[in-house]
Amino acid sequence: MYSQKYIEHFSNPKNIGTIDNADIVCNVLNTEGGCFDNVDVYVRTENGLIKDFKYKLKACSGTITAFSLLSEVVTDRTEAGLDSITFEYLDGLLGKLPEKKHHSLRLALEAKEKIKEQLKKIIKGETI
Repeated sequence: MYSQKYIEHFSNPKNIGTIDNADIVCNVLNTEGGCFDNVDVYVRTENGLIKDFKYKLKACSGTITAFSLLSEVVTDRTEAGLDSITFEYLDGLLGKLPEKKHHSLRLALEAKEKIKEQLKKIIKGETI
């Protein structure tokens, strides 16, 4: 039912925590029903690149797994580089999740979009 990659990320989630003086901070909340996942995301950037990504969450196994994976795949990407992180990309890396866990990938992608928008502002020199 779940891939080895899914089990690895759920059993040993990567990059949980916070970043002092993070450049980007955002929150995503699952409003689709079922799970009441709530994720706070912290990002440090350097010269337009994401250099560190951490998160704190109260969430189901799918969301823990999705954010652990997301924390790895966003590192060293630019704002434009985030575009290649899609539902299909994340789902493929995790071995095709059952439909009941798709909300977790959508939540991770919502966080990615919030990060992208804030990163765009940082690059333009705007205040977040």
